[in-house]
Amino acid sequence: MFEELKQRVRLEGILTSLAVTMYLVSRFNREFREDLKERNGIAEIRTADWGVAWCFYVSHGNLRVARGSNPIPDYAMVYKDVPTALDVMTQGTEEAFMKAMMDGTLVFEGDLAFGMWFNELMQKLGNLVKEKMEALPLSRFMK
Repeated sequence: MFEELKQRVRLEGILTSLAVTMYLVSRFNREFREDLKERNGIAEIRTADWGVAWCFYVSHGNLRVARGSNPIPDYAMVYKDVPTALDVMTQGTEEAFMKAMMDGTLVFEGDLAFGMWFNELMQKLGNLVKEKMEALPLSRFMK
């Protein structure tokens, strides 16, 4: 039981980090903000049991993020369970994502065109963060 709680807290932490990062980048990066103007809708990332859920509300270039689910999201990325979500998200590779889709432990619900756009947006977010992190002089702190 304690292990399950630890995994749930870890997943909530990852999704909180994603939400905060996405929100901040939407405020301070003009290109990302322009990408947000392309579509309006609600994207949700959650587990199948609804135990962990986060919603991303995109409207006219603005982003609002909330913990919890929405009764009618335009698109939902639904992981079978917390361990599956952790596995896919911590690997952070397209291969892990595709494997989860192929074995049915990750399913998509709703408007798949909006979902593809949202997933591309998250990839752009990851690339932006990676670029910024590589630009930081962290090597001197890692010794």
